[in-house]
Amino acid sequence: MDQVNTRKLLSSYFLYECGRSMYFVIITWYLFQWTQDAMYTGLFVSFGFLPGLFSNIIFGVLVDRYNRKKLAVIAGAVSVASLTLLGGAFFLEWISPWLLILTHMVLQTTGSLFRPSLQALVAEVFLPEDLPRIFSLSGSATISGSLAGAAMGGVFSSLMSAPVSITIVVMFYAAAFTAVAKLHYTSTIESRKTCREPFISELRSGFRYLNDHSFLYGLFMMMMLGQLTFHMTLGFLSVYTSDYLEKNAFVYGTLDVTFSVGGIAAGVLGAWWWKRMKNNLAVFSLAVMACGLLLAGITQHVVMAFLGICLIGIGTSFVRSLLQSVQQIATAKEFHGRMASFRMLCNQSAVVITGPLFGFTASSIGANYVFLFLLIPVSLGIIWSAYQAKHPLFVEITTSKTA
Repeated sequence: MDQVNTRKLLSSYFLYECGRSMYFVIITWYLFQWTQDAMYTGLFVSFGFLPGLFSNIIFGVLVDRYNRKKLAVIAGAVSVASLTLLGGAFFLEWISPWLLILTHMVLQTTGSLFRPSLQALVAEVFLPEDLPRIFSLSGSATISGSLAGAAMGGVFSSLMSAPVSITIVVMFYAAAFTAVAKLHYTSTIESRKTCREPFISELRSGFRYLNDHSFLYGLFMMMMLGQLTFHMTLGFLSVYTSDYLEKNAFVYGTLDVTFSVGGIAAGVLGAWWWKRMKNNLAVFSLAVMACGLLLAGITQHVVMAFLGICLIGIGTSFVRSLLQSVQQIATAKEFHGRMASFRMLCNQSAVVITGPLFGFTASSIGANYVFLFLLIPVSLGIIWSAYQAKHPLFVEITTSKTA
């Protein structure tokens, strides 16, 4: 593996996720404290992914047609600019819940370009046998950044004003942008596509590829459950802490850190878990998620709540990172961008549809019911994953392409 590029790649993941997690903790805490209405939290989580329903398919074709590093740099620059404007609005006291939601929509949209660009770049640069290890390391860097960002976000929410906190967030996003810009990368996509197909033709070919490889549908469904649980846990953790556990911003930040600690553990143990579970990888990963959701949903005991959130962090990270490796290995390189965007379209559609419903649930009967209701689709996912585990391609990849 290219050690220099690996360090820069991991740095970009760490810094980006640190800034994103810090931003999310700060904004969701302030949003609920200002409004005292969980519906705004549900709309914040849901509307953030709304533009992605239209942009993801376009972004997928762009990633498969153009220089992936340049696309990631553009996405990073727009993120920095958007947060800078938000910081200015805080300083001028021009802030409102809908401005926070609008800014979040922009950030989620740029993230929908940034992530598949970087993921496709990784798959283009590194050898297929290195991908499980690279994605596990990337997952560890991402979760480490999330841990650091959540911890700082919890402290900043308690001790600093919102304008100062947002300024620090901008600095982390700018550092991540710089790390991506310094990656050494020569695009092979642009050089081998001297005669491009029309945009619509490439879009259609992506759908045809997906239909010809129906195995990917099952992977998308399982990763959707991981992403849905991940985003709903993070989105409603502030409401859960304040309204259900009746604790302060410091406890909220600590719970978010615990969620990240679970993710780090999953990242460190990812290669071992892959080898140990083999084709039952998804079954047991979803089962860990289900145990965490049950604990968080049925108890107000703080220690048990921490344990539940930790298990959710472990399970969601196993599902999101390791099944993504399975998808990357199963997908031809020239379709990585489009398949990543189709995957995110599936993930984000689930969040957009259910976010307001979970917001209504949290505001009317309690934030803990968000976790209990998530148990229903996750339990169905466990049943599906047991069926998927028998698919010949899934068996081949998880038993022979080990890290």
